[in-house]
Amino acid sequence: MQNKKIVFLASDCESSRWVYNAVIKDFKIEAAIIEEPVSKKTLFKARIKRIGFFKVMSQAIFSILIVPYLRKKAKGRKTTLIKQYQLDNSDFNIDKTCRVPSVNDEACKQLLEKLQPDIVLVNGTRIISKRILQCTKTIFINMHVGITPLYRGSHGGYWALYNNDVENFGTTIHIVDTGIDTGGVLKQVFAKPSKADNFTTYPVIQLAIGIQILSQVLQSVLNNNYKSTTHSKKGKMYYQPSVWEYIKKSTR
Repeated sequence: MQNKKIVFLASDCESSRWVYNAVIKDFKIEAAIIEEPVSKKTLFKARIKRIGFFKVMSQAIFSILIVPYLRKKAKGRKTTLIKQYQLDNSDFNIDKTCRVPSVNDEACKQLLEKLQPDIVLVNGTRIISKRILQCTKTIFINMHVGITPLYRGSHGGYWALYNNDVENFGTTIHIVDTGIDTGGVLKQVFAKPSKADNFTTYPVIQLAIGIQILSQVLQSVLNNNYKSTTHSKKGKMYYQPSVWEYIKKSTR
């Protein structure tokens, strides 16, 4: 019988529901703390500050013009993957779900201090602040759709293929620290997408193969029988591709 607490800390999105519903098949989740989405305006400003106006505008063009076409093209493939990996999009248990403005909000901190979980399982949130990470003695675990430290940030599978590095198309389950995807690696798993896949289905595959090993990782942490691997190099940070980067890869 599970005698340690797992808390799910996530954004309210499809991938979070897939992870949540997979985990509750094997474990009891004490509570799901769900943050509100970041406004597009806030996200846009933050990205401009980080990588520059023209880069962000090119990313926006990619999102507006290219992504909807790719999503439509791969609709059938996504449905096949969801059935193949039995991904469940059912909503969180309403009786055990708490909504907060942000994972870094005081309300989230107070909930974690009250719950005192043994594991906080993270999915799709903002970057978690040091104040939240250190408010309890718990271990925070994240599933990153990319192989760290080579592919930190966003769309790790796409960038591995972009770099002709198909051997590093995969998923990393790691400890969350104050960096971005820099925490100790608990487990990594690899896959090869088919020709029917594209930018919109790569994350589905990565998430699905990560879910397959997640229970094993959680059990080892609950049993205090796990090892993590740290890297001296932080690797490169990747973001959503710009329209020009996507076109360049498509015409090779």
